[in-house]
Amino acid sequence: MNRRTLYDLLGTVSLALAGVGGILAAAGAVLQQLISVAAATLCAFLFLIPGLYFLGYARRLKARDLALVHAAAYATARGTLEVQDLATELSVSREVATTILRTAVREGHLRGRFDERGRFVAETNGRRPGGEGQ
Repeated sequence: MNRRTLYDLLGTVSLALAGVGGILAAAGAVLQQLISVAAATLCAFLFLIPGLYFLGYARRLKARDLALVHAAAYATARGTLEVQDLATELSVSREVATTILRTAVREGHLRGRFDERGRFVAETNGRRPGGEGQ
């Protein structure tokens, strides 16, 4: 199970439990049980806050993965890439673009290496960027 799926699951379960707590708080209010309302409301908030955090984190992980895939596709399409070109494409600094390329390689989104001039040379597995064999 990847991290994004885990955080999606944790967030969904936490928000579901917060919803149950909200329903129990409403039921306690209808039955005029003050202590039950307080306990259910407290539980609802205790599950709501981490649930929102987990879902937000899962969303950030998804955006990160999409950025890595985009950078990998851009580098593969170019073949040999000046890091500054990627930095311009993503509107980030050269150092951040280098980090993105290294992360994409490390996580398997992209294969390639940096040459002696600091350019990134993508490996295409004997294929052209359009997907045709050479």
